[in-house]
Amino acid sequence: MKSFIAVGSGSKMSDFTLDINTWIDLFPEPMLAMNAQGNIVAINPSGREFFGGSVLNRNLRELVATPPEKLNKWLPLWQQATQMVPGTLQGHQGQKIEVQAVGIHRCQPPLILLRLFRQPRLLGQFIIQRQQFEQLQQQMARQTALIVELQQQQKQLEAENHYLQQISQQDSLTKLANRRTFESRLRLVWQEAAATHTPLAIVLLDIDHFKDYNDTYGHLAGDRALQRVAYAIKSQVRATDLVARYGGEEFVLLLSQAHHDAAICILERIFNHIRSLEIPHASSPVKPYLTLSAGICIATATPRDCPISELIATADAALYEAKRSGRDRYVLQTYAWISGPISQEISPCPSEKAP
Repeated sequence: MKSFIAVGSGSKMSDFTLDINTWIDLFPEPMLAMNAQGNIVAINPSGREFFGGSVLNRNLRELVATPPEKLNKWLPLWQQATQMVPGTLQGHQGQKIEVQAVGIHRCQPPLILLRLFRQPRLLGQFIIQRQQFEQLQQQMARQTALIVELQQQQKQLEAENHYLQQISQQDSLTKLANRRTFESRLRLVWQEAAATHTPLAIVLLDIDHFKDYNDTYGHLAGDRALQRVAYAIKSQVRATDLVARYGGEEFVLLLSQAHHDAAICILERIFNHIRSLEIPHASSPVKPYLTLSAGICIATATPRDCPISELIATADAALYEAKRSGRDRYVLQTYAWISGPISQEISPCPSEKAP
């Protein structure tokens, strides 16, 4: 492989000199352009690879081991030549670098174009190193692409995992929490209530005569009614409360830090809101629109394990009593560890309360 170097005697270069970079970039061989003092003013990509790093404005004697007096003899000869003049430079590792130079007199000041003949052994090493570098670049590009692909796959897996986790905790029809999520949250709330000595409430709500509703309006209308009721219930609870679908037309509330008055206040809001919707229910013997019945269990937590089944059983017994008493109302019971339910309070709908 060959290369050229150009050298001039002055400091101010013409437009032709300034374009020398563009011109020598067309050559595959390493090429340099120098002034009369041997300072490099232009170099092509192959030349930068050969000498390594940035060599602009450096002197040729810094890049090769040629004695200064010998190089000083070569520079005027190269500058004055109108045809190729041979020469020999000595590289840093002692290898000989054969060159040919010619003066470029159209440049102002004139430049010298120098072509380097590299030894076959050195050229072979250069080619091998360049191939190894290109292979390394390709390998790094493949690894980068693989990393990007793995990152994208990881994000996709995280999104899918989040979706699967979400649907595993959510009722598909109403988008409320499901029974599993309710029980898991109840255990946590029980532990917190035991630590803070605060009461909590579990509420079971049931849509009155919902089987008759499905028989009258069809199951698609029944699904839409469940969705409306679910949204209505959730809109009336606190941000810290949990609303879940317990099964069929039954919902469950978990009210943290809720004493009797707080639980009753929340239930009153829910019942009044459901009544205000006036979702038609022509086959209901209670009202001509959808109504709810509810059972409330108020409990004070202890350090013992959460008695989920007993709490639900207490709320369910209160719900049964609300239905037996005429529906469209709630019944409140207090859960105690030793004696079970110890008190009961029945609340009819506002229009049925005694004056």
